[in-house]
Amino acid sequence: MATHFPAAYSGNEAIRYMYRANHVYILLASLINLAVGIYRRDTRPGWRGGVALTGSALVLAAPLVLIYAFFAEPPHGVPERPVTLIGAAMLAAGVLMQWPNRTKG
Repeated sequence: MATHFPAAYSGNEAIRYMYRANHVYILLASLINLAVGIYRRDTRPGWRGGVALTGSALVLAAPLVLIYAFFAEPPHGVPERPVTLIGAAMLAAGVLMQWPNRTKG
């Protein structure tokens, strides 16, 4: 980034903002993966465990989607970023899908 970044946005502040925002999304995905990894214990049997495992798969795949978005979307300089939206939605869904697997008390 130190050698290619100044030329990548060439004075266009919108592109620079998109690179920074996508960088933060990757950081968010990494921290969520760390938190879910620390939080998860055993998977409950039945549908609750299946939902939690699906959520874990979404949380694990989201950083890959966001890394792709980091390289693919900002150079175009358009405000619509569908891949970033998909990655953020994967994170949100994956975290919410951990809820049924929680233990009481």
